[in-house]
Amino acid sequence: MTSTGVGTGLRTSLIIIALGFGGIASIATVLAFFGASWWLFDLFANFRWQLAWIAIISAVVYALTAKGLAAIVFVAAAIVNAFILAPAWFGSQPPGIGEDGVRVVSVDLYGGTDDEEFALRWLFDSDADVVIASGVSDTRLAPLVTDGSPYRLLAAPEPDTTGVAILGRGDYEVDTTIVEDTGEAIHVIRVPSGDGTIGIVTAWGKLATNSAAAGALDARIDAIGSIVEARAEPLAVIGNLGTTRYAHALRSLLSSDAIRDATEGSGYLSTWPVSGFPIIGGWAGIPLDLVLMTEEITPLDLVSGPDIGAGHLPMTVVVGQRG
Repeated sequence: MTSTGVGTGLRTSLIIIALGFGGIASIATVLAFFGASWWLFDLFANFRWQLAWIAIISAVVYALTAKGLAAIVFVAAAIVNAFILAPAWFGSQPPGIGEDGVRVVSVDLYGGTDDEEFALRWLFDSDADVVIASGVSDTRLAPLVTDGSPYRLLAAPEPDTTGVAILGRGDYEVDTTIVEDTGEAIHVIRVPSGDGTIGIVTAWGKLATNSAAAGALDARIDAIGSIVEARAEPLAVIGNLGTTRYAHALRSLLSSDAIRDATEGSGYLSTWPVSGFPIIGGWAGIPLDLVLMTEEITPLDLVSGPDIGAGHLPMTVVVGQRG
């Protein structure tokens, strides 16, 4: 085969690849707006960042090889996703009062860790007022509440089940709501702050990859929405609820104006899956671990990481009063 034939074959292959990936990304971008109609469409919405990059790379490759109008479609898909993602960088949060607040560390430990002792030691040394560990058994955090520990076990899953375990530096009040349709627990931890309390709402769910999980997700978010509507105190919702802010269940909750995404302005905080790829590793996943807040409070500090060997990066949030 001549060099001309090789070049033609390579060009044709690149055109086909660009059309395939760019077409899929463009279609998924549109279908993601209809997540309420089918769980698969809603799953697409969680990957807006990846869809944007696939579309723009496909547009560049197609423009250079085929010089066709499909590149314009791919660019349009990338722009749509970029517009939805933009608040991660260009959003903002209200200023806070002082530097003291309620320090919360949340991490999903489902599936185990590379080094359990290291992960638990990191949680113990995190200096958190509240530690939320999701995807764990009732005894998973037992090593952190031995004699002399500053932590108390405030809530844990039922034996032989997987759920949320909560540690606190005080005997904080915890109210638990059981979701009627699924039996899942929604916890509200009431932590003293200033002259009142701040409620930390948490629950746990896996990413919805089938209709049953999607139904459980809707029930979970509806239950949290009811707690937010009935609140008598500032609330922060923290943890892996099984969705990102881009899916329809969260879009519906956030559209009520009763609560906002408190990560806006902090960048794209990918927490799952944890990737070790150089440079792009921190950008490869999705922001599956959420931080939402009502209007009276604001994040005084909010960071993701470090990698503690779990499937998710931990989130550390200092919740303070709004200025």
